[in-house]
Amino acid sequence: MTGAHTPTDDGVQATAPAQPRASIEELRRTLVRMSAAERRLRSRDHAKPGELTNAQIRSIAALGREREMTVGQLARSAELKPATVTVLLDHLEEAGIVERHRSTEDRRVCNVSLTQKGWDVLERKLAGWQALWEERLAGVSDADLEAAMRVIRQVTELYDSVTPPEDGASD
Repeated sequence: MTGAHTPTDDGVQATAPAQPRASIEELRRTLVRMSAAERRLRSRDHAKPGELTNAQIRSIAALGREREMTVGQLARSAELKPATVTVLLDHLEEAGIVERHRSTEDRRVCNVSLTQKGWDVLERKLAGWQALWEERLAGVSDADLEAAMRVIRQVTELYDSVTPPEDGASD
């Protein structure tokens, strides 16, 4: 359904807002709830003593994908602030999960990588998350998952199309 055209005071035709399609409006509300749930997951690190926080898990997962990163690269990949990552790395290094070492090309650059213990922790965490996803989505067909992925990609493009670029985001 498209909006109705109505004349304005200057004689130009204006388009009145269209009535939202109910299914699109419900999708929008559902995505808002999903985004809020993810924010809660990211902000409420309910780590038990001896367990990793969500931010720490995101960081070691990024290291697992890239093998070695600078603190700045890790911060961008894990969607965290560099200062947060520096403190987080202090704890992970103390626990023997990551190690920091100076670059052989540029001594000013500090690289971070997982230790063997870090790889073991990452493997356990990823297996746990995968099992949870498999369990919760067991009744959803592959066709439905593919449709959901297409819709989520389109919504992501929509969000990106109306989001102004960050300063310095060209690196």
